[in-house]
Amino acid sequence: MSNTGKLNANASLSISGHVIVRNAAGAVLYEGDKTWLCRCGQSANKPFCDGTHKKIGFAHDGVAAPCAVVELAQGPVTVTATANGPLHVTGPLTLVGADDKPVYCGTETWLCRCGQSANKPFCDGSHKKVGFTA
Repeated sequence: MSNTGKLNANASLSISGHVIVRNAAGAVLYEGDKTWLCRCGQSANKPFCDGTHKKIGFAHDGVAAPCAVVELAQGPVTVTATANGPLHVTGPLTLVGADDKPVYCGTETWLCRCGQSANKPFCDGSHKKVGFTA
């Protein structure tokens, strides 16, 4: 089973496949076949989405620069919610935008979860400037 992430327009990041989500200390918060992660930075249940993006008017069309699709090995994708920072993603993942075009294919990346990156879905360090806490 391949791991696929989807940037939902003005909403969460959904990841399906063999998904493991860990906190900054390494404890497993979730292991299963599908989860939804916060992209707006305001969820009361970080790193998971709780629908707050609807209340605050989070705006990102879920589209990013396309990338070439590459064949990835099979295995779990692990998402680690770093302390007051981005999601560190390791393991094979193909990430597609809301337009279903691939925007990332690889085995390690850092994804924004503060909602402020100018390079969404990727982290650009904005969490430090805005004082994001999680």
